[in-house]
Amino acid sequence: MNFTQLKTNIQNFIEDDSTEFDTSIPEIIKQAENMIFARLPNLPCYRQTQTGNFVIGTPTINVANARMVRQVQLTTASSNVVYLKHRTDSYIKDFRPNVSTQGQPEFYATKKATTSGIQVLVSPVPSATLAFEVDFIGLETGLSVSNSNSWIGDNAEQVLLSACLYESSSFLKAPDTVNLYKQQFDEAIALFQQEMARNYASEYEAGI
Repeated sequence: MNFTQLKTNIQNFIEDDSTEFDTSIPEIIKQAENMIFARLPNLPCYRQTQTGNFVIGTPTINVANARMVRQVQLTTASSNVVYLKHRTDSYIKDFRPNVSTQGQPEFYATKKATTSGIQVLVSPVPSATLAFEVDFIGLETGLSVSNSNSWIGDNAEQVLLSACLYESSSFLKAPDTVNLYKQQFDEAIALFQQEMARNYASEYEAGI
């Protein structure tokens, strides 16, 4: 379901042709997409990767658009891949109280969140410009006039439409349809969670 199709379906289901509602549909879609992300953050479309090189003497990495960091890895000078161990920032500060101590990073922690993403703290402070890779969770580019298609729109139509109808009913302050579409959204989420559980499970171990 692309942006134009979704907008038409929302208007047809809600039966409201007012200019105010029509103008608000892009924001309603955006809020619906955010709600889906909050309920289903492990969907494949939200899994992203950022690569780069450590800066000698700099203990932080800025991961743009990240909402949750899944893992951090580095490639050693001998081309071996090493996964950093996740710890809290207080653990890292206690483990390496001397911030000037440099070496190959062993641990990482979320230092803080910013408007552009998440800042990751590593320890020890990098002593070489080794390559790193950060796997993280972040919103995909949502549907809009300038972006006709998305993974959610193409693969989770029922979830997306019910979320938009739920948000539309809230916008229009229609309590009867709010309850109706909330129930439909909850059911669509539950069914999609089952589908994704089967997708991530091993058929050999868990069956079909």
